[in-house]
Order: sequence, then C-alpha cells, then structure tokens
Amino acid sequence: MSRQQLPPQIKKITLKKRENGKPAVRYQLCVDVGTIDGKRKQHKERFKNLDDALAVLAKLTDQRATGTFVHDEKLTVRKMCDDWIASKHKLKASTIKGHKDKLTIVQKNIGDIEVLKLTKGDIDALINKLRAGTAKGIRRRWSARSVNYMLSVLTAALKDLMKQGRLVRNVAALVDRLPSEQQEMKTLTEEQMYMIFDHECWDQHLWVLGLHGLRRAELAGLRWEDIDFVIGTISITVTRVGVGNEVVVGTPKSEKSRRVLPMPEDVGRALKAAQTRQKAAGVMGEYVSVNEKGKPHLPNTISFRWGRMLDALAIPRVRLHDSRHTCATLMHLRGVPIAVIAAWLGHASAAFTQKTYAHSQDAALVTAAQTFRRDVTKRDNKPAAELVTAA
Repeated sequence: MSRQQLPPQIKKITLKKRENGKPAVRYQLCVDVGTIDGKRKQHKERFKNLDDALAVLAKLTDQRATGTFVHDEKLTVRKMCDDWIASKHKLKASTIKGHKDKLTIVQKNIGDIEVLKLTKGDIDALINKLRAGTAKGIRRRWSARSVNYMLSVLTAALKDLMKQGRLVRNVAALVDRLPSEQQEMKTLTEEQMYMIFDHECWDQHLWVLGLHGLRRAELAGLRWEDIDFVIGTISITVTRVGVGNEVVVGTPKSEKSRRVLPMPEDVGRALKAAQTRQKAAGVMGEYVSVNEKGKPHLPNTISFRWGRMLDALAIPRVRLHDSRHTCATLMHLRGVPIAVIAAWLGHASAAFTQKTYAHSQDAALVTAAQTFRRDVTKRDNKPAAELVTAA
C-alpha cells in the first residue's frame, strides 16, 4: 500500500536507524477521541507494521461509534471521589457530609488506584477490611448498613463517569450488597412514657414532642411561630442539623416530612409550661429548644439531655430517636392505620413505617395470647381504642 492509500489517521515514518540493512519504518496512528474538560484529546501510537495500526484504528473507530471508548487518563479513585462530591450542588449539607465520610474511607484505602484499573477485587478486599475493622481510617468494624451506604455512593460516582464517556464498566455495581442486619429497636413502655410526660424539668416539652414523633432535627428547628395555640396545630417547616462543628438550618428531609400536625392536649400543656418557664427566665426567643440562658440547643445537646433525663427517672437508656419508635408502636397497638402513622411521622412510605417503626411490646403479646382462650367471645373483641395520646 502506497503512502497515498493510507488512512489520514496513519502516517508512515522512516527512521534513521536501520533494520535488516534497510531504513526502519514505523506507522504512527493519531486519532481524535473527543474532548475532556473542553480540551481536544488524541490517541497516538506507533506500530512496526501497517496491519496492527489498521486494526487499532478500526477498534477505536468502532468504540467511538458505539460510545464505549474510554480515554486513557490517569484519574485516581481519590480525585474521582472529590470531583463527584463537588458536583452534588442540590444535596443538603448533612447528606453531603454523610457521602463524604463514606468516600473518605474509600480514598484512604484505595484512593491511589487509577479508576481505569480499579477492579471488583479491590472493592471486595476493602469490604472485608471494613467488616473486620482493619481498614485505614476506622476505629471499629463497619455494619452491613454502613458498607452498603459506601457501595451506593461509590457506585454513583463511577456511574457518573460512565455518563461522561470516561468509563465503560461500573465495577462497584458488580459487588454483592451485604444482607441487612436487623437492628433491635428499643421502645419505652406506655408507663415510662407517662413518667416522662409528668416529669417537670426545663426540657419537658422537648421530650413530650419527641414522644409524639418529632425527629431531633425537627425538635431543634421548631420555632414558637410554628405553633398555633388558637387553632391547635404544630407546623414542621424548619430543621437544625449538626454538620461537623456547625449547625445548619434547613428544610425537613423530604416533602412528606414537611407537615402540619394537630396538637394533642399533653403537647399543648407542655408547650405552654415551657413558654412560662422561658418568659420567667427572660430567655424566650425564636426557637422552642433553648437552654437556661436562651441559647438554642445544639442537636447533640438535645440527645445528651435526653439521656440524663432518663437516668434521673431510672428508665433504661434508649436513643432519643427511639422515642419515634415508641410513638409509632403505641399508635400501632392502639389500632391506628399504618398509613396514618406514616403521615404523622413524615414518612413517604407506609411500608417503611411498618417495617422500621412499628413494634410489638411484651404487654401486647400477653393480650394477644388471650385470644386463644376457649371462653373468649365476640363480645370480648372490643373495637380498637382511639388514637393514643402519644399521637
């Protein structure tokens, strides 16, 4: 084949050195393969014989046509993670922090690997270390939930590269997710709940609200203007979330979480008592949740005070978030439909409420056992009680 017959992407080059007594010949391939970050990229390669050059040209042309070409760039997993986090402009600060925390561990362990060389085995090895508690940057073994969270954000970052045409296969998507570990949820009994309702303290209204299903971020963000004592409603419109060393004021976590709840009597009494306390101390301000000096509680401080209150009442410690479990469980045991409980708690899915928040308690199991007695009649099967006070 003469020089004029060569494809425009291939150029014949005669070298100064000699091979077999003749000037050495090479075939240089130069193909436009698109742009990265606005810059034109080319694939350049030399071959000893023309057939090899033509074969590579045909392969590259096919990959460009089918969208499977990947630029031979030296992008590392570390840089990919940083770039992906930086591109998430619509996510809440708390969500960004959660994603970044998980990807930071990825960076510390496999961050130096080039993305194009990352394998399923690299990720599987990292998971084994995370489960054993031996990975860099962790102090204890990771739960299945944490591992799966990490896999989800790593998969999303790699998927983003595929959309950009910089990656052909997402190896993180090939990794098996771990089966969920059923976490034992702890709830308070109805007796313990009323003990808390009757316990007079500075933060009593917060504990009453928590046992009526408000999240910690919702407790921290609730303002006096969100409470209508005339109509008898509480509007959940603002949250305050701890992100690192800062507190971020934002909106509820989902559209369903933004809700207006009717105000039960116990809640109304507790809030009015809180107003009286705060006014007497001269510290009533914008937020319902403040300390004795009028400074809004940090979200972590609310959890700390919750634990201290339980100790004062000799009630075994449960998480503040378990007050939501208590609310859902008691409503469920009183016959409130799951869909209504989901709306009360601000969940988008009633199925999630059923699976995660509604639990049976020992007393309810004893009652259920009575249904097998021979002397039980239809008259004994009374209708479900009205919505529990904790609703």
